[in-house]
Amino acid sequence: MRSCSVLLVWGALLGLLVSCSSGGTGSDSDVPLEDVVLDGTAPGLDVADLQEEVAVPIDWDAVFSSTDWQSDGKRRVVILHTNDLHSHLNGGGPLADFSPTVLNNDATYGGFARLATLLEQHRRDLRPDAGLLIVDAGDFSFGTAFASLAKQASVELQAMAAMGYHATTVGNHELDWSPEGLTEVLTEGIELDGDFRVLASNLVFSAEDTADDSLEALMGDQLLPWKVVELENGVKIGMFGLLGVGAHKLAPHAEPVTVTPLAEAAQKMVTLLRDQEGVDLVVALSHSGVTEGDIKGEDEQLAKDVDGIDVVVSGHTHTLLPEPTLINDTIVVQVGSFGLFLGELVLVESEGTFQLESWTARPVDDSIPGWPAMLDMIAGWEAMLDDGILKNQEWGYRATVATTGFDLMAVEFSESNLGDLVADAVRWGVSQYAGPVDVAFEANGVIREGIHQGATGAITTGDIIRVLSIGLGPDGEFSYPMLSLYLTPYELKLAAEVICGIAPIFANSFFLQISGMRFEYEPEGDLFKQVQTIYLGNDIDGYATESLDLSPENKTLYHVAVNLYIGQMLSVLKGMTGGALAIEPKDADGNVVEDLEKFLVDLDPDTAGMQELKLWRTLYEYLSSLEKGPGADVPAIPGRYETVSDRIHALP
Repeated sequence: MRSCSVLLVWGALLGLLVSCSSGGTGSDSDVPLEDVVLDGTAPGLDVADLQEEVAVPIDWDAVFSSTDWQSDGKRRVVILHTNDLHSHLNGGGPLADFSPTVLNNDATYGGFARLATLLEQHRRDLRPDAGLLIVDAGDFSFGTAFASLAKQASVELQAMAAMGYHATTVGNHELDWSPEGLTEVLTEGIELDGDFRVLASNLVFSAEDTADDSLEALMGDQLLPWKVVELENGVKIGMFGLLGVGAHKLAPHAEPVTVTPLAEAAQKMVTLLRDQEGVDLVVALSHSGVTEGDIKGEDEQLAKDVDGIDVVVSGHTHTLLPEPTLINDTIVVQVGSFGLFLGELVLVESEGTFQLESWTARPVDDSIPGWPAMLDMIAGWEAMLDDGILKNQEWGYRATVATTGFDLMAVEFSESNLGDLVADAVRWGVSQYAGPVDVAFEANGVIREGIHQGATGAITTGDIIRVLSIGLGPDGEFSYPMLSLYLTPYELKLAAEVICGIAPIFANSFFLQISGMRFEYEPEGDLFKQVQTIYLGNDIDGYATESLDLSPENKTLYHVAVNLYIGQMLSVLKGMTGGALAIEPKDADGNVVEDLEKFLVDLDPDTAGMQELKLWRTLYEYLSSLEKGPGADVPAIPGRYETVSDRIHALP
């Protein structure tokens, strides 16, 4: 049952709602699910055709109108679920367009305030003999500027607790904080007298290394392997959390924490929950992923390998499933990412078991008003951002930094206009602090969202950080830091070979966007022999007419900028390719340096310690430096970025 503390929170929120009630109604969105892009905008919806923004008070009685349910004597379980929220408190799409206090006037999706209203609708309109469970499948961290507040306020967990979630689990991005950092996040976000918990049943802590001792100490308090909830209708549900083996490999800061294989851990949990706790239903919150294309999902395999799991609420792959996946007697569901959709799963009791009755991926769109109390909470956290990572910036979280007359979007396994912009920003940004940079690389795996023109073309600080919003530096603070290092022409060639040959084999995350050079390659060439030429230069001044000498014997050094993630992935790629892809970062004198921290870019060398140049800041400062249009107050993204500049050129 829900604890008294959570009921008190919702009671306070209800008081605010009552004070806001009167006038105006909303309507359901008619935008098809497939037309909503993964970063939260419906591009087919013309904002000009939406109703004019007028501050009409929201009719909360209409929002919470009740269904005339007729009892059929059957017990039901309604499971509301999300996954991969990634700190998207303010939804997706342009921040300037996001208007949760006015209905039907923007094309954005998501936002915790809208989500809170949807959850409360379900809470107030349960049919007779139904019980409600609200869960999340992990990766609630990293994705927007709000992630920077995790260790001091853990705003994502606080928000989920306020919305009445029962549980979430640990995703790979939670472990990006490191075990010690995640300890701080959980301690700040989970109240021991509350009902909300983080579940993790297959984390393995080291007996020798003390680096994970603080996280292990939370087991049994903020962090639980399993949890039992008895719903309003008497149904007992047992839940447990899992982190996939593949997902764990993508968390370089997780050490020394490892994971037990899913089936092994899950079978123990099923036995415990059914035999010892006597639950009616078993729900796994699994941050492991479902099948996409040729890549098999661990969660489908989990359903095949383990009997007794009724529902797998899946995360990690950001997949918006068109319908539940049924494997044996297990239901697997996942609803994309960023809180753009709410999964609504209904199970009905029949002959002593619970069967699938319905499942819907409900759009969290502008037909849903934002919960006022949640909006107030988020406004307070925005103020913390302006006093935190943005304290020394010219503009705050909601201020317009630049404008655009077109969309800039990432494209899988391809050069993109957004990739060109970000790579140029990296090269320009590092040059300001470490001297002129010849070449910059940026990984698709780090570019998290696009930049939409939206209704106004405004690009806010919040939008900029959302593009480059993951990672952690040696300083323990939000965002990957930048590295300044040197490579030979042959090593530049190897990096280009990753783009055209290695990344398509392994993952889009490894695909690199480039600045300061263009190259030509043979698409049908042998692995590591596809790249034929590399020309240094840029889109403004042009490119050299002669290719670099790409032979291994050429030891000329070129100044290169990358972020820490790419630096860390060099050893991974070397291992994946059996040593064939060996890129060795060097200092300006050509000495190979294994300690990547030696390459960190210092914002202020005159101040003691290292002030890391963060990845998001390179884009922020680059956009701020661009020319203003005639009569404009802020810079505009140049038209050359409307299309790709053919820096990665396939030969016929």
